[in-house]
Amino acid sequence: MVLSLLPVVLQGCADTGGKLELFVEKLRIEKAVDRYFAAEINRDFKGVYDCLAPSSIYCSTHTYGEYLEQVQGSPVRIKDYHILNIHDLRRNHDKVKYPKIEKFVRVEVDVTLLYDDSNKTMEVNQDFTFIKEGGEWYKG
Repeated sequence: MVLSLLPVVLQGCADTGGKLELFVEKLRIEKAVDRYFAAEINRDFKGVYDCLAPSSIYCSTHTYGEYLEQVQGSPVRIKDYHILNIHDLRRNHDKVKYPKIEKFVRVEVDVTLLYDDSNKTMEVNQDFTFIKEGGEWYKG
């Protein structure tokens, strides 16, 4: 009896904004978010660059060396973060424009920024897009 209801339940979940897919993907998305922010906090510039989606506009127009030049002199750094919500998981419906991207998801994060030049901090709330490409999650 329970097994016969499973397809109905799963179909209902799938119809409500991909909640079932999000449930399945959530741990992998969280790991990708944690990996990205750990690299940012530790000023691991190669690690940050490696967390960016390979097919992103940024990676397709900037080498690692160019990225490094841009970020090394910045007085702003990420000191801390807290994931608030992972939402709006959706499949890529434009394979012509984004042929390598499988899925998109939004991640709402409270980020604490540290300004090295003044030693002040500021907390900001931001939605980041993460992209699934080649079976892996990356920052968009």
